[in-house]
Amino acid sequence: MNKNKFSASVIIVAVVFSLVTVAHATVITFEELPGGLTAMVNAPGTAVPTSSQLTNQYLASSGVSFTSLAGYAALVNHGGGNPSASIPNIIGGSTSSGGLNYNTPITISFFDVANTSIKAVTDAFKIQGDWYPLGSGQVFATAYSTEGNVLGSTSDTDNKVFGVSGPVLQFSLGGIHSVVISGNNGTVGFDQLEYGVLTPVPVASVPEPATLVLMLSGLGSIGFLARRRTLA
Repeated sequence: MNKNKFSASVIIVAVVFSLVTVAHATVITFEELPGGLTAMVNAPGTAVPTSSQLTNQYLASSGVSFTSLAGYAALVNHGGGNPSASIPNIIGGSTSSGGLNYNTPITISFFDVANTSIKAVTDAFKIQGDWYPLGSGQVFATAYSTEGNVLGSTSDTDNKVFGVSGPVLQFSLGGIHSVVISGNNGTVGFDQLEYGVLTPVPVASVPEPATLVLMLSGLGSIGFLARRRTLA
C-alpha cells in the first residue's frame, strides 16, 4: 500500500474512533455494583430485595439515576446461560407493589457529577436488550428534555440472533435529560447503558425577597413619577 494512503487511512480510523468514543463517553455494564448493590435472582413477580433496588448508586460516579413504578429499578442476575452484552447482570422494572417486572417502564435520568442536584443533558444514548430473544414483542424508549418535553421515540423487536445481539434503543439528539424504556413481552431485561458527555443545565437564579421588594419599590416609584408628569 502507498505510504501516503496508509497514513491517510490511519488518520481516518483515528478520527472515527475518536468520534465514537466521544459519542458514548460513559458505559455502564451493571457489573460494577456500586453502593453495595447485589443482583437478585431472575424471578419476575417476586419482590425486589433492598440490596437489588437500583436508584442513585451510580449518581456520584456517573451522573445517572434510575427509577420505576416502586421508585427503583431492579438489578437482576440473568444467569450464565442467558446471554447479554455483559454477563450476567441486567436491569428490569418494578411494579407499584415492588415486584420485578420486565414490562414496567424504567426512567433513566442524568445529572451533573460535580453537583448531583443539577440536571444534565447528553446528545447520545444507547441501551441494549438481553441477547435471549423471544422472537416477538417489542421494546420502547422515549427521550425527554429537562422541561419534560418529548424529544423523540424509538422501538425495536425482540427477534435478534441468540447470543449475538439483542434489541437496541438508541438516540442521537441534543438536550436529552431522561429516557423512559419499557417492553411488552415480559421477558426483555436491559444491559450495557451508554451515553455521551453530560452537560449541566444552569438553574435560573431567583431574586432574594429583599431584592424583589426593592425592585417592586423602584417600579412603583417610576410609575408614580410618570403619573405626576402626565398630570402636570
